[in-house]
Amino acid sequence: MAQVVTGLFETRREAEIAVERLVQEHGMDRRRIQAFAEGGENSAGTRVSGADAEDARQGAPVEGQRAGAIRVLAEVEEAAVGTAIAALREAGAAEAALRGDTG
Repeated sequence: MAQVVTGLFETRREAEIAVERLVQEHGMDRRRIQAFAEGGENSAGTRVSGADAEDARQGAPVEGQRAGAIRVLAEVEEAAVGTAIAALREAGAAEAALRGDTG
């Protein structure tokens, strides 16, 4: 039975790395993985990183880009739950856990 594993990331970069680890290192189906802003606004995460860091150094406003954390949801087979949670944590998830059955 499929389970949903979720991870919360401070930056979009960390979330994208987590998705790639799940797919490339663990062979999980990319179509069963989602990454999205936790809140209602478009967000690059809660902390400056990557291209945002350059803007911050140049004085460009980046607050609007940090409107909330990035959530990764992965629908995985029951046998892969532990692997998926570990991969999310290794990629920098502030939290990673089993969300529940998908039926």
